[in-house]
Amino acid sequence: MTRVPSFDQLRTEQDALREQAGFLERAQARRGVSRPRPQTRPWYQTRWSLGAALAAAASLMLWLSWPASSELAFTIGDGQRAHAGTFVAAPADRELPLRFADGTRFALSAGTSARVASLDAQGAHLVLEKGRAVAAVVHRPDSRWRVDVGPFQVAVVGTRFDVSWDAATRVMELKLEQGAVRVSGGMLSEALEVRAGQRLRAFADDARVELAGGDEEVHPASEPSTANEQPETAAVDSAHSAPAASSAVVSSGASTPLWRTLAAAGKFRDALAAAEQAGFEAECHRASGADLLALADAARLSGSAARAEQAYTAARGKLPGGGRASYGLGLVAFDQRGDFVRAARYFETYLREQPSGALRAEATGRLMEAWQRAGRMSEAREVAKQYLARYPRGPQTARAKQLLQ
Repeated sequence: MTRVPSFDQLRTEQDALREQAGFLERAQARRGVSRPRPQTRPWYQTRWSLGAALAAAASLMLWLSWPASSELAFTIGDGQRAHAGTFVAAPADRELPLRFADGTRFALSAGTSARVASLDAQGAHLVLEKGRAVAAVVHRPDSRWRVDVGPFQVAVVGTRFDVSWDAATRVMELKLEQGAVRVSGGMLSEALEVRAGQRLRAFADDARVELAGGDEEVHPASEPSTANEQPETAAVDSAHSAPAASSAVVSSGASTPLWRTLAAAGKFRDALAAAEQAGFEAECHRASGADLLALADAARLSGSAARAEQAYTAARGKLPGGGRASYGLGLVAFDQRGDFVRAARYFETYLREQPSGALRAEATGRLMEAWQRAGRMSEAREVAKQYLARYPRGPQTARAKQLLQ
C-alpha cells in the first residue's frame, strides 16, 4: 500500500526545492545563461504535486551534472552562440567578431575563414584557413590558446596580435602589439618567440622566416635572452658563444661550418656567435654565396644589422645577379635602420637584377611600403598600380588599393 505524504512533508520538500532553485540560478549564471527570475510566491500558493517535485529534482540534478566548466562559451557576430567545430566565414564586406566568455576577442577581417577546432576551460584552438584575424587574448593563470596558420602553430597565453595567412602564396605574417607568442611548425626545428613590437613573416614553401622590429632581439623560444646584449656591435656576449671552440673551427674541406648547422636549425644567435668565433671576416671570404645568405639571414634575425649588411654584400659578389642579397639589404634598411629611401633602392635593385626571382612579389610590396613610409607618395602609388596588376590577390593588396583611393 502506497503511503501518502503528509502536508508537512510536502511543505518541507517544497522549501528544499526552493533552496535548490536558488543554486540552480547560480549554476545558470556560471554557464552564462540569463533567465528572468520568477516572482517569489509563498509556499502555500505554489501548486506542486509530488510527481512534479520529483521531476524537477531530477532535472536539477541533470543540469548540475552537466560539465559546465569544460568549455569556454563564445558567440559569433551579433551574439549567435556557437560550439567547438564551428566553421566561421566573415562576409566579403565587413569583419566578423568572435567573443569568448573570458573577454578574449578575435576579429576576422572581411573574407576571412576560420574554424574553432576545440574548446576547453582554459581557451580555444582556432584554425585560420585564409585571411586575417586581429586577436586580443585575455591573460589568466591557466590560459591556453592556439592558432593554426597553414603549417605553423601560434601558442598564446595573453597578448594582442595580428595574424594572417595567404593560402595562395603560403605566407604567414604575424605582428605583436602586446605580450609574446611562440611560433612552431613548418620548417622551424625549434619554437620562435615573437615579442611586442616585432613582426614575423614565414614562407612555408621557401623554408624561410623573417623576424624584425621591436627593442629586443628575436631568438628561439627555448633559449634565454641577455638583456645587456648590444646587437649592433660585432662583439658577442660570452653567454651566447659557441659550445666549443674546437667545434667552431671551419676547415676548407667538405665539413659543414657549425654556424651553418645552427642557422639551419633556427638557432640564429648561436649561429652568429659561432661565426664570430670562427672569424666572421674569414667566413665572408671563405663561404659560398648560398652560405653567405644563410649567415646574413642569421645575423639579421639576431638583430645585428652591421654583420647582416657585411654578409649580404659579400654574397652579392658571389651570386649571379647578386641573388636575393639586395632584397636582404633592403630588409635591413627597412626594418632595422629605418632608412626607407635606402630600402626602396635595394628593393628596386633586386627587382632589376632578378627578373625571375622568387621574391618579386614580396619585393614589390616592400618597395611600395618603403616609398609610402618615406613620404614619396607618387612613387608609392606607381608601385601600387604595378602590384595590383601583377598580384591582385597578394598580401599587400589592401595597402595598394588604399594608396590609390
